Amino acid sequence: MEEAVLEILTRYLSPQAARNLLLKAAKGPLPSSPWEWARFLEGPLWQELKALLPFREMPRELKRLIGELKALAPQVAEEEAEEEEEANLPPEVVDLENPEARHALARRLARLEGVLGVVVVGQRGREELLAGEAPPFEAVHFLLGRQGYRAFYALLPQGLVALRPLEGGYVGVMARKEANIGRLLHALRRITTPTEVGG
Repeated sequence: MEEAVLEILTRYLSPQAARNLLLKAAKGPLPSSPWEWARFLEGPLWQELKALLPFREMPRELKRLIGELKALAPQVAEEEAEEEEEANLPPEVVDLENPEARHALARRLARLEGVLGVVVVGQRGREELLAGEAPPFEAVHFLLGRQGYRAFYALLPQGLVALRPLEGGYVGVMARKEANIGRLLHALRRITTPTEVGG
């Protein structure tokens, strides 16, 4: 989500100025849920942007992103109870270096409601089930991997994108914008590897 916001801000500011503005508005950790992001964008971030540039009204792209986030927020909240029920499920152990295991995982994730494509990447191979052009999974994973992350999602023009790093690889899912992001993230967070289970 941070990247989507920065992409909008860099239409009006340099990349460094955009990042500085985002961090100044956040005054601490960035939001973690769609609803928190929506409140942050229309509150603190918009105030900082208005103070810096002579905007008479909020940029259209920012308004659209806030609308999309608010549309997602109730859906995620409604399904928190379902996620709690599913939280007791055991982790799904997958060996990303095993081609059959990668293939089976990709097929299972592709059957989740709203999913348009899946990429499962190990250190020595990958499995892709993509109907159209792939989102920039590799670049996002590379950038986030330098900071360390457990799961990531963003709303891109082509749909929702979610990523989960696993050892030297990752699992990426692309879904329709109206897909249940809470359920997708829960499915990704359950995935682990034999090494992680073994400690």
